[in-house]
Amino acid sequence: MAEPDKKPVPLEELLVSSLAQADALAKLLIEKGLITREEFMEKISEERGDVSEAIKPHAAMINRIRVRPLLICVFLFLQFLGIAALGSATTIVAVRTPADIYLGVDSRVTGVRPDGTVYYEVKCKIGQVGKIFFAGAGPYEYEPTGLNIRLLLIEAQRPGASVVQTVERFETLYADALTRTSRTAQKESPMVYQKYFLNGHVYMYFFAFENETPRYFGRIFTIRSPNELVTVDTEQRDCPPGCPGTEPTILGIGYADAMKKLSSNALKTRTPIQVITEAIEASIREDPDHKSGGPIDILHLNKDGARWVQKKKECGEIQPYTEK
Repeated sequence: MAEPDKKPVPLEELLVSSLAQADALAKLLIEKGLITREEFMEKISEERGDVSEAIKPHAAMINRIRVRPLLICVFLFLQFLGIAALGSATTIVAVRTPADIYLGVDSRVTGVRPDGTVYYEVKCKIGQVGKIFFAGAGPYEYEPTGLNIRLLLIEAQRPGASVVQTVERFETLYADALTRTSRTAQKESPMVYQKYFLNGHVYMYFFAFENETPRYFGRIFTIRSPNELVTVDTEQRDCPPGCPGTEPTILGIGYADAMKKLSSNALKTRTPIQVITEAIEASIREDPDHKSGGPIDILHLNKDGARWVQKKKECGEIQPYTEK
């Protein structure tokens, strides 16, 4: 009996296959509660040095076949950054009144593996740094390039600085980190960069009370590549001044058809919590790509502080803070 043809399999293909299997195993262990995501990432950081030492004797061969240790980092980049979230993979709906802010966000995080398959995770998308609360649609963290929303917001704070000054400083810090991250993707995986980064948008919203006035700050970061040089443009949408001072204001990002129906007129007959819940549920239900998903977390802020209206276990408790 003739033996079947045996074609050599490229090392790159074997590596991606092995990484995909390891990824599936890690996700299963995390889902079963046997390990935490933080423990997994810490162990990877420890092992990365051992891997680098182990491949040194084979450096020439590795260079010849064009497989670099950074491929492992690219895999982690795709797995934990959530590439698809550069689009409108998050639904955020907020209502601002003269005395209150209500913020609602979905829980689904969408990512793409190197083989193109999509995965989903449940996370709390509402964060807090001091008196500033934030939510965003886009990459929250990628350690190698310093991309970390919470840490950058902490770095942006200065003694005596206003919320406006803090957000403006964050804008610069985050744009720089996003530029570095995008350039990494462009260099290491041009296909991923073209598909998921180029002309992609990152939406960031910050909410706070200052001088007993409810304020929100919107920042939209857009990734560009004029002449192959990656840059990040920023658009600002703040309230005030970009909203009426005495009338309720509603903002939302999510599935376009559902967001088009958002109107402050709904607040004449329904409470902010009802309007937020209905809008996010509609975005989840009507999106054919299922980029958003429950459960829905809702936060309420006023001059006296903040409280959870509803939250899942992944959302931490409100940390004490003062308005000043």
